[in-house]
Amino acid sequence: MKYKAVFRTGLCAAAACLMMFAAAGAALTPESAAAYQGVLNDLAGQYGSVRVRPAENALGGMYLGLTCARLIDFDGDGTPELYCAYGVPGEGSRIRQVLYTYDGGLVKLDIPEAVSNFNTDVSPVSRLIVGADKAYLVDGQEVMNGNEVRYLTKQGHEMVPALAYVNGWVQGQWICRLNGEDMTRDGLTRALNTFALGLTDTEYSYWSTGDGADPTATVQPTLDELRAKTVTQAEPSVSHIVVNGKRYDLAAYAIRGNNYLKLRDFALVLSGTPSQFGVDWDGETRCIRLTTGRRYIRTGGELGAAPAASAQAERAATALLLDGRTLSPATYIIEQNHYYRLRDLAEALGLSVSWNAHAKTATLSRS
Repeated sequence: MKYKAVFRTGLCAAAACLMMFAAAGAALTPESAAAYQGVLNDLAGQYGSVRVRPAENALGGMYLGLTCARLIDFDGDGTPELYCAYGVPGEGSRIRQVLYTYDGGLVKLDIPEAVSNFNTDVSPVSRLIVGADKAYLVDGQEVMNGNEVRYLTKQGHEMVPALAYVNGWVQGQWICRLNGEDMTRDGLTRALNTFALGLTDTEYSYWSTGDGADPTATVQPTLDELRAKTVTQAEPSVSHIVVNGKRYDLAAYAIRGNNYLKLRDFALVLSGTPSQFGVDWDGETRCIRLTTGRRYIRTGGELGAAPAASAQAERAATALLLDGRTLSPATYIIEQNHYYRLRDLAEALGLSVSWNAHAKTATLSRS
């Protein structure tokens, strides 16, 4: 197994080996932050915000809903992963967990679906060992049944065991084993302490009266950190476009040097042309569906006056589908409306854009 090679030349060599897994990467970006926000919104929407089971329940005091959310860079590449844990009604004492990374898009990493029960069958705990350039998710259950415990870390798009040990009562005797090799209890303790030297070892308990760290205290700070990356200032602007010889002055916002148009304004000016498309919001899947060849139906508020003041623009991970095909343009939400770059929308619809610098006008035509 992969973790056996890690300890071949000692614990110091193990740390060096794991650091070699890291590749040059970028920090949290607006794109990755928006994608992670989407994950948290979906989990909260599906399972609810954190709450405590009622006291009359046999598991009263255990958390339900989105309970834990942390940004952790497992492989030291500069891009943090998103770890989440949540309680699902009707699933007893089980707490589910998910882990995502971002590599041009969301990637769900393969980890055990349920948070480990370390002491008893109803003691779910997320144990995370975190340092500046490496981190581990601990999976397993030791003393009560002698099961293997693994320290999982990230390598590429996989979570791999950096080490595995057994420390428990098995078939009438106490067994201590590290990566398949027997050792004393003191020796195992020293080895594990050395491995985690300089790292922060945190256990999150999913009982509201538990002894571990409070997982609910992680959610809002993570949301705040993501929001700080996704929110930017949008300045009022106007986009002059010509469609079939008719000029439209569309209210727009300038964001990081690019003009962004309201999606529904763009749909309206193309309505009645061969490039027309309908717009539908799918609340169940939280996506926007565009259907070509369908006349756009007004909802109110289209082709409004140019904005008079700057506004906050939030980078969004809202899925945009054109005839069922997923598009990936930069998306911003301003005052509850979705905004996109003219060229991104035109390209998706097979339109070319000609720019007249003198008149500051963009003319759309079929490619």
